[in-house]
Amino acid sequence: MKRDIYRRFAFIETCLYWGAGITARQLGETFDIARQNAQVSIDAYRKKHPENLRYNHSSKRHEVTENFQPHYINLEPRRYLNYLRGNSLTGRFWEDEEWSDLLIQDVDILFRPYLETTIVRKVVSAIQTQQALHLYYHAKTGTQRLSIAPNHLVYASQRYHLRAYCYDWHKHIDLVLSRILEAEFSDEDWVSDEEDEDWKQFVELQFMPNPELPEPMKKTLLLDFRLQDGIYAISVRKALMAYVLREMERLDWRYKIPLWIKTE
Repeated sequence: MKRDIYRRFAFIETCLYWGAGITARQLGETFDIARQNAQVSIDAYRKKHPENLRYNHSSKRHEVTENFQPHYINLEPRRYLNYLRGNSLTGRFWEDEEWSDLLIQDVDILFRPYLETTIVRKVVSAIQTQQALHLYYHAKTGTQRLSIAPNHLVYASQRYHLRAYCYDWHKHIDLVLSRILEAEFSDEDWVSDEEDEDWKQFVELQFMPNPELPEPMKKTLLLDFRLQDGIYAISVRKALMAYVLREMERLDWRYKIPLWIKTE
């Protein structure tokens, strides 16, 4: 199946299951195609999965049936809410409030550090074109001059990070994007993440509610994550393990102790 058809089918299922249904006009506006072509896509979906939708003549919409089964989307709620959040962020980028028909107010974006446009452009370009960079980087010990080969962008702890090979330290390191003061392209041979074992390796971290918490709070944490055995297991790249530990073990503002503790 062609990618554009797959995406249209996935959008149809999203509107059927999570929304009030789908119309040819809605599909056409979303994918910038003629209404007639959108109707062809809906008819093609119906032919392939007739049990999933029916046409409501009153609302003039194709609506979900009680026998609906997904073929192109995952029904896990967090995925759908992440999709909505992504649409809201995309609409913010395009300065188009109508980009998403259900906006999510994202408080998280209020706390992101300042980023220099020219530096971000060079970092993104270096990753896409596999080029090395010379940097002036502000570390906790002071400003350093580093030569790096950028590999991955990471979002953690309410800020953007850069995973890169460092020629000076002969290993892959993490850099905070907002702490890059200057960046220039370098002629050094770009180094991939092929030998970045910490990036390729996944580890499982296990946490439990802090025993020092009041019993109602412990039960609340267990309920939030539906933890039947009392253990919250997180699978994460080894290179990003520190961010998970920082988030899970930070002091709670109310109880002055971490909500979670790592199990042995």
